[in-house]
Amino acid sequence: MNTTKIVVTFTGHNDDEINAEIRAAKENINDFDIVEIRGDVFDALNREDHAKNVRSIIDVFKPLNKEIIYTYRTAKEGGSGSKTTVEYEALLNAICTLMDIDYIDIEVNSGDKIIASVTKTAAEHNVKRLLSHHDFKQTPDTDGILSVFKKMDDIGGELYKAAFFPQSSEDVDHVTSAVEQAKVLYGHKVIGISMGELGKETRTALGEKSSALTYGFIMRDAAPGQIHVSELRQKLTH
Repeated sequence: MNTTKIVVTFTGHNDDEINAEIRAAKENINDFDIVEIRGDVFDALNREDHAKNVRSIIDVFKPLNKEIIYTYRTAKEGGSGSKTTVEYEALLNAICTLMDIDYIDIEVNSGDKIIASVTKTAAEHNVKRLLSHHDFKQTPDTDGILSVFKKMDDIGGELYKAAFFPQSSEDVDHVTSAVEQAKVLYGHKVIGISMGELGKETRTALGEKSSALTYGFIMRDAAPGQIHVSELRQKLTH
């Protein structure tokens, strides 16, 4: 039996886009397990409106037994987030404190101080940590990817996500091989993604090469190579 959970990523910038995504997600309610709220798309909003948007999504999907991930993806890791490190730390701590979320995404390259601070707040509010690393330029070899997972395990968290951009099919193989080996070492908490068209197979991998989570979209893709959640569900259950 496949144990990969499907995450639907919400990237709407305003009320109309968010409401359209919510409607589409409710129409495909059985095709995903987790909702990821991308807070970096709200960068132009003030704190109150940012919080309102996050809460509006949580209020719809929590009663429908969907888990919630809050992610603020910084520009250097492929997102649209432009907050300073101090602002990033404060935002993640505030989200853990004020919002009914299950997972907080913490970029492992954000620095030891931020990771320690958010880890403490998350623990106090029963929020699990999803440690993440994104490289949109290249893919290390298998040992290089394993060293990223090792760094995450040294920090400690509930999920470890590493995404890389491939230049060749060999790069894709490095990711699947690293996932397979990391699962032996750390259990079913590893997420390995090879982005873009070339790496799509990593998003629907089964068996020993499968990740703990796979990310899909409901209206527009949030990352290169993302697949619609209904197609993900079909591929993961057949």
